[in-house]
Amino acid sequence: MSGGPANRGWGRAIVDGLARLGAGRFFASPGARGSALLAALAGRGGDVAMHYDERGAGFAALGWAMASGKPAVCLVTSGSAVANLLPACVEAFYSGIPLVLLTADRPPELRDKGANQTIRQVGLFGNFVGYSADLPCPGAEADFDKLFGILREAMECATGENPGPVHLNAPFREPLLGGEEGVVELPEFRGGAPRGFSLPQDFDFGRFFSGRGVVLIGRLGVGEQAEAWRCVELAKRLGWAVLADALSGAKGLEGVVRHVDWILQGGNVPGPERVLHFGGAFVSKRLGEWQAVCRGEDCVQVRLVPEKLDPWDQSPVLVRGGIAEFCGAVEGFLPKGGGVDASWMQADEAVGALLERMLDGEGAVSEPGIARVVSKIDGDLFLGNSMPVRDYDSCGFGGGRIFGNRGASGIDGNIATIAGVAMAGGRRLTAVLGDLAALHDLNSLPLLRGLPVALVVVNNDGGGIFRFLPLDVGAEERERLWETPHGFDFRQAAGQFGIRYAAVGTRAELEAELRGGNLPVLIECRTERAANHDLHRRIAEEVRRLGIRWS
Repeated sequence: MSGGPANRGWGRAIVDGLARLGAGRFFASPGARGSALLAALAGRGGDVAMHYDERGAGFAALGWAMASGKPAVCLVTSGSAVANLLPACVEAFYSGIPLVLLTADRPPELRDKGANQTIRQVGLFGNFVGYSADLPCPGAEADFDKLFGILREAMECATGENPGPVHLNAPFREPLLGGEEGVVELPEFRGGAPRGFSLPQDFDFGRFFSGRGVVLIGRLGVGEQAEAWRCVELAKRLGWAVLADALSGAKGLEGVVRHVDWILQGGNVPGPERVLHFGGAFVSKRLGEWQAVCRGEDCVQVRLVPEKLDPWDQSPVLVRGGIAEFCGAVEGFLPKGGGVDASWMQADEAVGALLERMLDGEGAVSEPGIARVVSKIDGDLFLGNSMPVRDYDSCGFGGGRIFGNRGASGIDGNIATIAGVAMAGGRRLTAVLGDLAALHDLNSLPLLRGLPVALVVVNNDGGGIFRFLPLDVGAEERERLWETPHGFDFRQAAGQFGIRYAAVGTRAELEAELRGGNLPVLIECRTERAANHDLHRRIAEEVRRLGIRWS
């Protein structure tokens, strides 16, 4: 049961087969057990990115797939290396991102016997993968036709109607890498059948569109962000307001309400009769609670990803499809008139003017002010979880493609994800992270080298978001157990990994650095947790003083 030369041909068949089936890029970490797979990557040149940390490699593959819309492959060795892919797998599952987890393994006869670096890899990702296969070992029992069938099934699952991560476990016997073998003939792949689209036959869209409603644009994948303008045009026909989430890519479109969260804090906003919700979830909890008055047939969701999205128990009507498909299909149900919801637009203009007075003229950099600055910068934008994405949701106003790990909303792997996005995007990327998110993923900083990335790290020395939560604990307990101040800065970390560093103290300095061309750069913005909480409180008070009237 030796491996030898058979391993090399088997490894090449797996790698070349996945590439033939549509895998756009391979991300890998070194390891002996995967030698045959690594050898197969040797001739792929720019299609391969190496990273020494498996968790970072997984998130980089996730970012590349997120930005490109194509499946990425992450290849790791056996043992705990496999477990390091779970966080990226979970994010890919909840975000509907095509990701192939290719894990090398010990052969079956060594499992559950205490053999070194041998864990139970089969089934490790549980319900977080749509497909899982334990491949046969190369050698006498190897069947190339069967292998190609497994690869095809895995890729069809990763990219099909319910896209997401899949797991291919590839055991190899020793010797791990022998001499060269003959060429393996790969079959042609024609792709799966396109998904059909149709409106629900038993739903009265005429009644639905006759009410007073709102169009909500939640998180959208990069492909659909380019179609968000259709949502705005449909809303104009209906005379409904368009409320756009931070990760919708729609905040820069004319006619979109940009400062929803602040407006809702002002109070007295009348609830809608209908909700037409495109895309995924919202960053704003206030928006979610406000629109939850619409239930059942008064709430329609239009989404490509079928994973259930109903945190407010609305039992919405789900339409599986894209924005363009839906807008075209409902054309005949739309009223002839139209216009713009003047009350919402007036409220948005009033809050925007308030933010300009309170933030745009300030000298020192603040966390909401950072969101205003990055809104002005051309190119792509990545928003870290906790406060950066929330501040952009309430204060941001820019356009362009926008990214974030909001499937599971974790702060792990963000720098690696940013690198993957930049590798696929080929254009300038501004990224904003909190200090704890940056500390979680410092060893992914080398992935940024050579990429056009400006990484803004907002350092408030801990978890500033906990100031906004109703925690019934003393200040000392909250700081020690929740906010966890660390006392670090990021100058030395950037220097160690060859990334240019800049510390800024004013909005003007931040904007100058972001408009500069010497990339990559890590820009550190020092803020203070208590002052930031107080600034948010003062903005909310000023919004309430506006006395916004609703017709």
